[in-house]
Amino acid sequence: MIKERIIQQATYFFIRDGIKNVSMDDLASSLGISKRTIYMNFKDKEDILKQCILASQEKIERSIHEIIDQSENIIDGCLQIIGHYKNIQLPSGRFWDDIYKYYPAIYQFILDGMGKNNTCLKELLEKGIQDNYFRENLNIDETLNYYVIISNIYSLRISFSRTDLISNIMVNMLRGISTYKGIEIIDKYIDNIAHSNN
Repeated sequence: MIKERIIQQATYFFIRDGIKNVSMDDLASSLGISKRTIYMNFKDKEDILKQCILASQEKIERSIHEIIDQSENIIDGCLQIIGHYKNIQLPSGRFWDDIYKYYPAIYQFILDGMGKNNTCLKELLEKGIQDNYFRENLNIDETLNYYVIISNIYSLRISFSRTDLISNIMVNMLRGISTYKGIEIIDKYIDNIAHSNN
């Protein structure tokens, strides 16, 4: 239980403040525990960071499977996943700066996790083709490469909302790989969003 609390609090701090700006003293104080308790559960800050990322990846994977399992069809599921990500607090630019500069092994760990996500995404694409929602001639490997490029937007320092940018790109990309059957569902989704914003 204490380990989970440490991971949860550290994730919040790392996302908001970056990694270097979060001290073990800050973390211990915010949880009302001693630094010794932290070190009894984790080797060092890098170990905490890795566990935070692993927990986040597992949570994302679980959410994706739950959404897809409860969706009417693959397009509806993909649109719900895109909508779900709009409500997630993304790491600050400072977080990514720290990862690149001070934690290259963790950055590689994140890339490896994206490879696992690609396996999940590949299954979704194949199912979409099979169910006639995605084009039969879709180049799956190329589409996965686009996904990786879009995912890198998370790490950019930009002045406007990354979640809105990613959402718009993903919806349009989804539309581009869909059959008429899929496009119909997406256009209805886009139309509903337009009406709800008025």
